[in-house]
Amino acid sequence: MKDFEQNFEALKTQFMQNAELEKKFSKEIFSEIQKISKESFAKDKNREDFRHLHIVCIDPDGAKDHDDAISVEETKNGYILGVHIADVSHFVRPGSALDKEARKRSYTQYLPWTAVPMLPDILSADLCSLRENEERFSFSCIITLDKKCRVHKYRFAKGLIKVSSSITYEQAMELFEKKDKGICLLARVASGLKKSRCEGGILEMDSTEYRCKFNKKGEPLCVVPRESVQSNSWIEECMLAANKCCALELQKRKLHGIYRIHEAPDPQDIAELMQTEPNLFWGSPTDPSKLLKNYKAENSQDKRVFQLYSHIVKKAKGNPILTNKILRSMQKAQYSPECHGHFALHWKDYAHFTSPIRRYADLWCHRELAGKKRDVVSGQWSVAGKELCEGLNEAEVKNQKAERKALKLCTSYLLRDQIGQTFSAEIQGIEEFGIFISVSNNTVALADGLVHLRDIPGDFYVYNESKGILVGKRSGKSFKRGDKITVKLTKVNPLKGENDFEIIAKTVPKNSDSPWASKKRRRFGRS
Repeated sequence: MKDFEQNFEALKTQFMQNAELEKKFSKEIFSEIQKISKESFAKDKNREDFRHLHIVCIDPDGAKDHDDAISVEETKNGYILGVHIADVSHFVRPGSALDKEARKRSYTQYLPWTAVPMLPDILSADLCSLRENEERFSFSCIITLDKKCRVHKYRFAKGLIKVSSSITYEQAMELFEKKDKGICLLARVASGLKKSRCEGGILEMDSTEYRCKFNKKGEPLCVVPRESVQSNSWIEECMLAANKCCALELQKRKLHGIYRIHEAPDPQDIAELMQTEPNLFWGSPTDPSKLLKNYKAENSQDKRVFQLYSHIVKKAKGNPILTNKILRSMQKAQYSPECHGHFALHWKDYAHFTSPIRRYADLWCHRELAGKKRDVVSGQWSVAGKELCEGLNEAEVKNQKAERKALKLCTSYLLRDQIGQTFSAEIQGIEEFGIFISVSNNTVALADGLVHLRDIPGDFYVYNESKGILVGKRSGKSFKRGDKITVKLTKVNPLKGENDFEIIAKTVPKNSDSPWASKKRRRFGRS
């Protein structure tokens, strides 16, 4: 291993350079920020005063960019939900150097060891951040709900707020257990919002995210599943409601909206999933064979397809391999200047409004709703909107890849001292050049790896693409997705996040009639 790969600081620096991630901002931008800072909270007579409300901000432990807060009031006929969002559009002017840089970055990039902000810290962690007991400008969505938490009406208002309490998700749960009145009211409303949202069905995917813990020196200590508590869902439901109202308002006023769309699954992908996992479709309320005869994926709100996916998601619950297969059969959510609906939410109208500190799409929607001066005239919007959304979609894919690769860097770094050790593994995928596996031990909850074909001893293996399996030419022994195997770590490359393994043994189920069945675990011998 190269010397620089043994030093985590050097690895991080090299990673940031390779990913073209720059935390610093230009002198021109800081010059603009100094002007902003001086005029930051000048009086604005047109703002609605929400400082009398009990407003709570709930975020992950350690968060600095607090861009959303919640207020809930119980009324005679239901509730008034206030979703108060940092008014970034007040500070970031269209066409400014700061705006151009924010659009270029498009997102705050979250890495295991740091965050690369879309906006400079003085805005993201200070002037725009909704801090406890400090007056801040907000763009608030005030939603009137009936007793069943169905939206009766909504409005958007530029506001002045003061967060009463800023707590973590864990602290929110502690208050809930202590029967705190405000937190219990929030939980009740969030539960009602979800129940109302799910009346037409719901897709709830089991998906585990991972995070890296670091020691005092800033080096990886272990990679563990990211914990999620019930209070996460309370905030999520409130944000979903505000985002839907945003999409409705953009269309109602015929504004230049950016919408978050999720197209229906492609028929070919459904057919492939049926072929590889037919058991998922048994008992479905929608006959997939009949569906595919005339299905062209033209309508994201097709009830037949939504019912089908609701069924297979439930069938796959608790099985991450099947869940991943279902996810791969679905389209990726993206931004569009046209409101084509969101398949997974089963909503016709959806946009992003609630995170303008870390997403440019939300900032754009804020400006449109506020009636800010446009830098695109109506006749040019079809072209400019498409170009803007394509840029945001490309940046999102790039960020997601960087985030995954950064976590792999941490797992490979943790495995660097474990070369030669054996691991229990599971096959996640097969290609003509090798087998993709996942392993876990006491330092990594999950790590990806590759077994090259040359590192499968005892036979010459051929990839059967139609069945998605590897088959030994002489023995007939095979490998498929989901097989349990024992592997030995042979090489790591932290900078690339790559781990190479060789297969030691394959675990065979009892009463199996496979060529492996003579022993529960068959040891390989070199031929």
